Amino acid sequence: MEQSRKDAMEQICTLMQAHQIKLSDIAARLDDNNGQEQPASLLQRVMIYIGGAFVFAGLCVYIGMIWDDLDSLSRVILSLGSGFVAFILGLFALADQRFEKAATPLFLIAAALEPTGLFVFMDEYLPHTGDIAKAATFVFALMLIQKAIAFLATNKTSLLFFTVLFFFSFLYSLISWLDLDAPSSVMTMGGSMLMISWGISRSLHKSISSFYYFWGAVMVAFASFDVLKSSSLDILLIGVSAAIIYLSTVAASRTLLTVGVLSLLAYLGYFTDEYFQDIVGWPVALIIMGLIMIGISVFAVKLGKKIAKQEA
Repeated sequence: MEQSRKDAMEQICTLMQAHQIKLSDIAARLDDNNGQEQPASLLQRVMIYIGGAFVFAGLCVYIGMIWDDLDSLSRVILSLGSGFVAFILGLFALADQRFEKAATPLFLIAAALEPTGLFVFMDEYLPHTGDIAKAATFVFALMLIQKAIAFLATNKTSLLFFTVLFFFSFLYSLISWLDLDAPSSVMTMGGSMLMISWGISRSLHKSISSFYYFWGAVMVAFASFDVLKSSSLDILLIGVSAAIIYLSTVAASRTLLTVGVLSLLAYLGYFTDEYFQDIVGWPVALIIMGLIMIGISVFAVKLGKKIAKQEA
């Protein structure tokens, strides 16, 4: 028995080294499996986030009070400098297990202040062209590069969250700068976000996938409505909702299920208002619409329970 335990430990250590898994990753995974968090740990996390919020609010209030009295360099240092310092402190916090939980609030502060500081730098030192989309493209490109490098070096989930966030911010700014067609561009962004979310949900960073699943599905639903609402193919909107609901079962995502059901109800409301409002059977259409909603809600509850079993 003792020899088998030693062999198992050797295999575990080999796998951890091969996949660069830290003890903190295993501890976090065990906490997720238990579904519980110690009261002391929960209180510590809450206090850290509240403290980070106070620090950020204090910086904003202080900068706002003295902004008009500052010269260009001081404005850049206060905004961009403060954000960069918060980012560096976050990286240092990751290196010490005692302060690791403080890293995410620091990265959040940095993600807010650094792009603001870059915009301030451009406003203070670069010629004013009036092209906000062009400036935003360069700002978010720089932020994307910084967060991507930091994530690759640390494998921190919060840094992956900001990497994806700044990637789509960069993509949206680039689309606006190039003045591309809005519905197809939003559809492309939404589809890309769903694919990236799918990949994230299959990794150790799956905790952030729901956020991007939500916005990806919302963008696909809105873009589909913009494209199809004035055409003879608007019935395909039902297919869009059905596709999102089907994807929710494959991805085991209740977030996608929620968006799919809500978009289906919205599309049915559009059809009712577009084709049945001015006819004698309008009250009947309302009753039918209500029955359909009740049926969909029952189906959604059953499907949600099925997804919950898959997640377990």
